[in-house]
Amino acid sequence: MHKYNHWGYILTLPFVIGFIIFSAYPFLYSIYLTFTTWDMFNPPKWVGLKNWSNLFHEYPFWYSLRNLLYFALLFVPLQTFGALVVAYMLNQSIRAKGLFRVLYFLPVVTPWIAGGLLWKWILDSNFGLVNLFLGYVGLGPFKLLDHPNWWVVIGTIAVVNVWKGIGSSMVILLAGMQNISKEMLEAAAIDGAGRWTLFSRITVPLVSPMVFMVLILSSISAFHAFDVFLVMLEAPNIVKDQLLTTNILIYRDAFLTFKMGSASAMSWMLFLIILAFTMVQKKFEKRWVHYE
Repeated sequence: MHKYNHWGYILTLPFVIGFIIFSAYPFLYSIYLTFTTWDMFNPPKWVGLKNWSNLFHEYPFWYSLRNLLYFALLFVPLQTFGALVVAYMLNQSIRAKGLFRVLYFLPVVTPWIAGGLLWKWILDSNFGLVNLFLGYVGLGPFKLLDHPNWWVVIGTIAVVNVWKGIGSSMVILLAGMQNISKEMLEAAAIDGAGRWTLFSRITVPLVSPMVFMVLILSSISAFHAFDVFLVMLEAPNIVKDQLLTTNILIYRDAFLTFKMGSASAMSWMLFLIILAFTMVQKKFEKRWVHYE
């Protein structure tokens, strides 16, 4: 039996080598880079905690962190609640249910380049469809993507990102709703429960584990948001510091100004923020998530 053990090591060796080269080594090297200055052309120079201390004194970083947190606080609840409502509607006996499911999931597989350019045209203050319709009722025009207030711009992008990601969350929640016993719902309806009671008292508690998973995935997606800002704001070349997000700032420092040490420090700071955010969500899990 032991003479065949070496085949196990041989067959798993490509995976182990790939993991070391493409995952473990970059992971550890990025930690080392946070304590250095490196322009990708000359050898890294050790600077200690300078990159970390600079984070707390750079206004662009605090702008980016503020925008990212605001984006997450808008995007995560909107996508979770929207996906819950859409999943509940598509779980009912309606005509063309399959077609509606495809239409809601279609934005998920739409490339951000195409989707972003389409939304930039729709939201344009001069000839966009949104302002065109608002003009018919005597409103507007509204400058949503070039508004002087940062919270309007970031909020608009958050809504667009909900359009892009609501389909994947809807699929997860719909799968959970389809596992709910129809006999239980019918018994509650016979006892006089209305649609709202069925939704709030039976459906939501039974799919709460899926809702919690959607919250976690949406939070990670929000903190990883990059392409939506890259397309909608034409970042990072001409975007103002007040509209930066941490991922765009990391990209700018790493690949445009070649400050890999600073970019690595920001990346690890963002990782710690995501970890803390997830742990807070995990702490409140037992208060509202029902696994039985």
